Amino acid sequence: MQWSKMKEQIESRLCDSLKERVIFNSTRYRGTHDKVGRSWITFDDEIIHDFCTVKLRYKLNTIANKIREETNSLDWRNQEKDKGYYRAYRIADAEMGRQGIYNQFGFYKSIEEYLNLSIDEAMKSSNPIIKAISWFDKRLGKRRLLSTEEDRHIMVNKFRNIRLKVEGIIDDDGNFVCHYFRAVSPRPL
Repeated sequence: MQWSKMKEQIESRLCDSLKERVIFNSTRYRGTHDKVGRSWITFDDEIIHDFCTVKLRYKLNTIANKIREETNSLDWRNQEKDKGYYRAYRIADAEMGRQGIYNQFGFYKSIEEYLNLSIDEAMKSSNPIIKAISWFDKRLGKRRLLSTEEDRHIMVNKFRNIRLKVEGIIDDDGNFVCHYFRAVSPRPL
């Protein structure tokens, strides 16, 4: 699906309090050899999350190289060290996910999948990008907002807190506004 069509569909699902305040953006760097790029989401003209392929590759390789140096697995051609060499990439890739660093293609794939999910499926997704975006969905009502818990993923909680804040459920410090809201306070923005 073309980016312009995806953007139109995803932004049409934004709740009223976030319409025209949250914008989904994407670009390609035509000067790179494989024309990779970045996507990002802004809230009130500030980037709240970035999906940059170049940044991901740089950080992934930096972490993998550090692991290889520590484990002395620098040569993939050496049969004694090749498993450690490739294991470093798997560890670094898992760390990228924990830190919420994703590439542009993962973002596109997640949006395409999200557009075909019910709000229940999106909120229960194991994909943090889908789960985070679902917090901005107009199909997620205030009653359900109040009954949800914090997530273990940083990006999901960031999107959750933005939605709770714009709906007037929490204040700028992350405290619930009224006594009848949940006792568990989300992390501040």
